[in-house]
Amino acid sequence: MKGRDAATLKLIGSLLIICSAGLAGLRIGAVFSLRTRQLRELQEALQLLDTEIMYGATPLPAALRKIAAAAGGCIGLIFRDTGALLGAGKGYSAGEAWSLALERNFRHTALRQEDLAILKSFGEALGSSDRNEQHKHIELTAFHLRQESDKAETARQKNERIWQYGGFLVGISLVLLFI
Repeated sequence: MKGRDAATLKLIGSLLIICSAGLAGLRIGAVFSLRTRQLRELQEALQLLDTEIMYGATPLPAALRKIAAAAGGCIGLIFRDTGALLGAGKGYSAGEAWSLALERNFRHTALRQEDLAILKSFGEALGSSDRNEQHKHIELTAFHLRQESDKAETARQKNERIWQYGGFLVGISLVLLFI
């Protein structure tokens, strides 16, 4: 009976190792998808902001809050916090509010430092010029985000499956190593 119990424990331990390593690989692989999705969400949010500025003539704090509701998630938090800071009447410029909102929320995203640099650059121009200039800045930012999105999609296609399958393979290798 003791031999049977030991074999059962080994089997359970082996399955736990394989599943743990596999789940870790799946989680790392999911980050690649999350970044591409968040870059797309940012592009869509900027398109909405452009529409609100150009055609709706909506005041910036209200436009940002409206976009935050539409975007949701981590990306929506950036827009929500920026709108809240501007609407609070504490004397923040649009660029300062954007920068502070990025600082507060960036760590909750799957975005990288190169994405942050693009967003900081956008914030420097936010609210500091007329509607036509804002439109140009939004288009330029969207262009840069599209480039990063293309790079992220390439990286996702290349790395996502490697991490997903690799996690399980590492787990199996560890089990074989311990046997």
